[in-house]
Amino acid sequence: MSGRRAEAVYLAGAIPVRLVTNGAGVALALAAASRLDSVAIGGLLIAVLNAPSVVAAPVIGALTDAVAFPKRFMLGASAVMAAALALAAFVGEVPLPMVVVGLLAGGCVVPVFIGGLSAWVDEAMPGDHARGFAVDALSYNLAGIAGPAIVAGMSALLTATGALLALAGIMLAGGLLLQLLPIAGRGGAADPRSLARGVARATRHLVTHGPLARVVLAGAIVQLGGGMMPVVAVLVAVHRGLPESAGGLLLTAFSIGGVTGALLVAVPAITRRVAAVPPRLMMAGSFAATGVLTLLAAVSPSFVLTAVALGLSGLPDATGVAAMLRLRQEESPADVRAQVFVVAAGTRAVTAAIGAAVAGAIAGLDPSLLLGLVAVPWLAAFPILLLRLRRPRAAGAPTPAG
Repeated sequence: MSGRRAEAVYLAGAIPVRLVTNGAGVALALAAASRLDSVAIGGLLIAVLNAPSVVAAPVIGALTDAVAFPKRFMLGASAVMAAALALAAFVGEVPLPMVVVGLLAGGCVVPVFIGGLSAWVDEAMPGDHARGFAVDALSYNLAGIAGPAIVAGMSALLTATGALLALAGIMLAGGLLLQLLPIAGRGGAADPRSLARGVARATRHLVTHGPLARVVLAGAIVQLGGGMMPVVAVLVAVHRGLPESAGGLLLTAFSIGGVTGALLVAVPAITRRVAAVPPRLMMAGSFAATGVLTLLAAVSPSFVLTAVALGLSGLPDATGVAAMLRLRQEESPADVRAQVFVVAAGTRAVTAAIGAAVAGAIAGLDPSLLLGLVAVPWLAAFPILLLRLRRPRAAGAPTPAG
């Protein structure tokens, strides 16, 4: 399979499944509101879908590394998620406990597509290592910005029930398209004892391999800012005398910047230049640039300038994410690679949730100050990635000259 065709096949499969995982929450909230007249139950359904992915991540990662036929595993996972969404489409007619059980099962397989699929980038798009992860980052950005918007539009046209059924179909279609990827099993064993050993080996590698640990930590830390952003954007809009909905424009500006950055870094000429820079330096510099531009947005005197600065801050974030994915691959042995990707993605989800909670708890502060605080995690990634702790010298070791 040629390089361009492999990229097209990867995007054709990755974007639909990731679009569904990003947009399902919108449809669940609308379905609960319209069918049960309860926003609270909508929040419950979203939490039920999201929570298991963190807990199940190590096991799903171990299975992804071990299964003999990974494409069938992906298809099975897409079928489970599709069934869960189809069941949720009829919440009210279907007993709520049954819907909850279905969404719990669906949540358990989400890591197959968020993190797990990225572990196969080298096999799915062989050849240009850096470009493969740039394409992968593009799929995340496109699905992230398009998912909620498309689902909101489908809900308006088809009702929330129709939107959930459509998402189920999209998930199955994405799973089928992933069958075209040129990937095969890595020869692991999928029995419980082997899986347990695999989880232990991956955990040990994540904790003790310093270069990887710093990448995972920095990737998680920046999501504190990402989680704070939706709450803070609304507060900034109100503070500037605009309706709460104007906060969505700030989020859209950042998202458009991210998609633009991802598209640019996937351009062959730019990919070659990016690949020439050490990925750790690229990740650190890109996230730091996002932090600096977010600080600029915080001190901008007008709403328009704030939106422009946030749009610019999204540009380097995409480059940082591509470098982060590349580093995860380079610093992970093949037999635990999927686990590393899945667990790292789970930590980012957890820290994003913490960021949102923190932003809500300190919402009484000045919104410009809060936007400045959003920048801090991105700035913190720089020293985490590039500054290494000095190891103590052994007793009797000679003192370096000078």
